[in-house]
Amino acid sequence: MNFCKNYPLPDWTLGFEHRKSLASQLPYKEYTGPMEKSASDTNDYRLIRLPNNLVVMCVQDTETETAAATLSVDVGSNMDPVELQGLAHFLEHMLFM
Repeated sequence: MNFCKNYPLPDWTLGFEHRKSLASQLPYKEYTGPMEKSASDTNDYRLIRLPNNLVVMCVQDTETETAAATLSVDVGSNMDPVELQGLAHFLEHMLFM
């Protein structure tokens, strides 16, 4: 499983701690090791893996007043089943609802 083909995910058995969310008490893993970043990068980063194996990278920029989210999915229309052509495009629209 790759977050991006150029940036492989770390070994989930090393440097990660098991945690539970405060509100729902659902378990997740959070990377607690050092993150490699530029010396001029003032952002704070958290890398977590949810129970459904979704990988989330949280970036905190204290100098901005806005928030944003992005999602990278390493599949597309070439993965559509023959009997469900257009499924990837349909699901893409579902992400923005």
